[in-house]
Amino acid sequence: MRRRNNIEYGIIGLGRFGSALATALAESGKEVMVVDNTEVKVKQIRNMVSEAFIVESLDRESLESTGIQNCETVVVCIGEKIDTNILTTLNVISMGVPRVISKATSADHGRVLEKIGAEVVYPERDIAERLARRLLSPTPWILSS
Repeated sequence: MRRRNNIEYGIIGLGRFGSALATALAESGKEVMVVDNTEVKVKQIRNMVSEAFIVESLDRESLESTGIQNCETVVVCIGEKIDTNILTTLNVISMGVPRVISKATSADHGRVLEKIGAEVVYPERDIAERLARRLLSPTPWILSS
């Protein structure tokens, strides 16, 4: 199950954010590995990505068995379970992945992720700010689906 060559992007967690990110990267021609503990979610996306793994837990041993440590960038997209997000992020960082980006759901959560060495994204806040700029722009624009 271990990957021998580096892959560009690893996505851990296939909720709305993780699935959309994996799909966008794959549609752009990037090599993408996805990891989730829900079989249905992995089956829905496996034909679009380079590699897809179902793991029972997101502990270090399970993550290493997928080869996620061979990715150039890993994005931890777990949002609902903050403790799982933090521990998974810590595990990926400790495996030596060069770039780790993690989804935060609050400022405190983001500070913890930064302290352990992750880049942090706040998807809900970021999209709201982007939409606000577009709404306030005098230039006409169209929302796409």
